[in-house]
Amino acid sequence: MRDRFDGVQVFVEAVEAGGFAKAAERLSLTRSAVGKAIARLEERLGVRLFHRTTRTQSLTEDGQQYYERCVRAIEELRAGESLLESGRREVVGKLRVSLPVLFGRYCAAPILRAYARQHERLELELSFSDRQIDLIADGFDLAVRNGVLGNGTALHARRLVSPRKALCASPAYLAARGEPHSLADLPEHDTLVYWRNDYGLTWQLPDATGALIDLSVTSR
Repeated sequence: MRDRFDGVQVFVEAVEAGGFAKAAERLSLTRSAVGKAIARLEERLGVRLFHRTTRTQSLTEDGQQYYERCVRAIEELRAGESLLESGRREVVGKLRVSLPVLFGRYCAAPILRAYARQHERLELELSFSDRQIDLIADGFDLAVRNGVLGNGTALHARRLVSPRKALCASPAYLAARGEPHSLADLPEHDTLVYWRNDYGLTWQLPDATGALIDLSVTSR
């Protein structure tokens, strides 16, 4: 494939410079090297690109057509390079993010919206869900989740925050059911439990030594 483009730059430069000698100066080559590159290109294409005299070179009809197409191809390459350069300097494109419902709406979404305002060419798509997802199969670039990832994941993960939790009860409930005095009392009380994948998660609470233990409670 590379051989198919050999000599193209030299050919375009010879046309735009108005001759082999000036093209050689621009490309830091000898006039002989420019002439040989053009000759090899003509041989490969099977056409004559230049009318040559001892003093001038002018394009043939085939040479003119080939030059116009070469220029368009070079412009496309330059446009592609400019696009990549702008992409390195500017955030461009769509970013699909999956977020837990509460944490996503109240904590992450304001940060992401502020980021999107700084980058006008960024298209932000947020999906709020607590279910576990497959980032690749579901087409997400990034996901934020609560809890432990598990051993089976091959994804790159980073801890964002370690939220603090509090154990609360309404005064009306405590008046009706009494106040628990130890962890052992909690399974006898009605509680609110976070459910994931069709089962209720245990509560993690510190024992007398401060170590976290899993406590199964009754949810209503």
